[in-house]
Amino acid sequence: MGNELVGRVMGVAGTLLVLLALGGFLVAGAHAGLSILAGGAVALGNLWLLTRGAERALRLFAGRRVHPLWVLGVGARHLALFGLLGVLLWGDADPVGLILGLSVLPPVLIAAALRGSAS
Repeated sequence: MGNELVGRVMGVAGTLLVLLALGGFLVAGAHAGLSILAGGAVALGNLWLLTRGAERALRLFAGRRVHPLWVLGVGARHLALFGLLGVLLWGDADPVGLILGLSVLPPVLIAAALRGSAS
């Protein structure tokens, strides 16, 4: 993904996330709104780490030198993601709010991909 596309996707997803969290605050209270923000932050952070890892992998493959610890980095990202979600759920975050926050990013990515393929 290009930096322009990632920036645009993160901007749109962040705006939608804030609006959804505001709705969560109004409908279900602060607990739900904060859980929505936390889920969205995890999704956006994961996207950011994924794009950084992809850029590094492309640099490694272009130089024909693949570092064996690169695979461990991919696993560490997954471990950190699931660990953070576990900590949030253990810390009494609203599961529905977390799912709503995590669900903001996929439709934005799909819309950006469709928009890019139509141009």
